[in-house]
Amino acid sequence: MAGAWERARILITVKTYPELSTKYRETSCVAGIRLDRGTPEHVRLFPVPFRLLSQESQFTKYTIIEVDVRRHHQDRRPESLRPNPDTLKVIDRIGTSDGWRERYSILRPLIAPSLCAIKRDQEKHGTSLGLFRPAAHTVDFRLEPAEPWPVSKAALADQMDLLDQDLRQLEWVPLEFRYRLRCDDSDCTGHDMALRDWEAGESYRKYLRQYGQQGVEEQLRERWFTRMFAPDHVVHCFVGNLAKRPRTFMLLGLFYPRHGVVENYQEELFSL
Repeated sequence: MAGAWERARILITVKTYPELSTKYRETSCVAGIRLDRGTPEHVRLFPVPFRLLSQESQFTKYTIIEVDVRRHHQDRRPESLRPNPDTLKVIDRIGTSDGWRERYSILRPLIAPSLCAIKRDQEKHGTSLGLFRPAAHTVDFRLEPAEPWPVSKAALADQMDLLDQDLRQLEWVPLEFRYRLRCDDSDCTGHDMALRDWEAGESYRKYLRQYGQQGVEEQLRERWFTRMFAPDHVVHCFVGNLAKRPRTFMLLGLFYPRHGVVENYQEELFSL
């Protein structure tokens, strides 16, 4: 049973590149941290037809929203909630000042020891979202050709174009942003995941316009690896699985507070 609607206060941390859908027309995977239940907890909102929302309801990552939600009767993952988009209200946004200190203070209690630990939790408890820090100096990055949209999905894009003529046509991104890494677990044999972040797809479009086909890959590598994994950042990974393939986790987004913020928090904990 879906249950009754309830009001939820959520810090948005994940927004994936839109997917075309025969049922929902277009959806994004949106995930965040629920803030109104005492202890922070991972939640997933689905479906969210983000580009079809009214302008005042559209949000960026690290925005705090309030929205009516209820259990998703077709999705048994414990974090999944169905939102009522008509009730969505943008409340606030957590900024980047002081090296992402405020963002880190909210997310820190939810950082898992490793991706291997997140997968073990999935097997025991059915959980489907997590945040972890890769082992130091183990991350590699590459760009690979993406699978083209099937004919049926391309036809959906054309259909959307006719229905919503004010909406920019959703574009296929021809590159996958892939990360190979190890996590801090003695049994880890390594992980290889493609990034689904909306910002990654948008940066491809932006750099293609600015630098052309010859320069786009170099700029993407600089933005999504060299600069992000610089020594003064501590990169963490948001991951989530698919309802139909619960043991397969995807890389949904990256979180990279300043190194000093993370180290200071650890020193404060040890001094208590």
